[in-house]
Amino acid sequence: MKFDRGIAKKYRKSVEDAFAMLMDKGDATHKRVIGAIIDSKMLVQVKPVSEVNASGRTGLVSSVKTNLRLATERIDLEEALGEVYIVIAEETIDTGFQRGCEGTFVHEGQHAYDFATALESFSNRDMNPIGVYDPTLYELEWNAHKTAGNYMLQINKQEYLDEGIGLMILGQDASGKYFVNDDGIRQRLRESYKLAEDGDMGPTASRMMGLVFA
Repeated sequence: MKFDRGIAKKYRKSVEDAFAMLMDKGDATHKRVIGAIIDSKMLVQVKPVSEVNASGRTGLVSSVKTNLRLATERIDLEEALGEVYIVIAEETIDTGFQRGCEGTFVHEGQHAYDFATALESFSNRDMNPIGVYDPTLYELEWNAHKTAGNYMLQINKQEYLDEGIGLMILGQDASGKYFVNDDGIRQRLRESYKLAEDGDMGPTASRMMGLVFA
């Protein structure tokens, strides 16, 4: 991965520490996703929340350039990740500290990986049209929430678990054991994102990325 210019040292260190923690404490899926990002040229940005309008966001660095590449060449996953950026809000790090930074990159990292997987599949659509991966916003958010919940369980610290319960990503059974709460995630997506598996699943990844041929 590469950092945008002008990022303050304290923010850069927080991001680097978050990626190191994800690689150290994450499960096999976290390590696959984060490892792929680290090995790529994916762009990391840190900006004020007034510009991000969220704790973090994922998108294409240039949809025009990406569309041109997809029209003229094949790209693999690592190259596709180089078309993607993740921006995290300064305030996410300032107020959420390391837990907030880790949580944002678990969630947005999954989005980046899904976007890159979609781009790779579209670059090979002429050879393998049935292999095109174009998830809906519901599916993207489902993947990101599930991987976030799994990370909270991996860390297994009370502050992470409490946050998971508050976000309806985790549940707790009668014996006190925590688990990824699929029903809670569905409720969260329905109430906070206005998305439902049996209703409005939102736009597809290709539409969100502005791919002109999809």
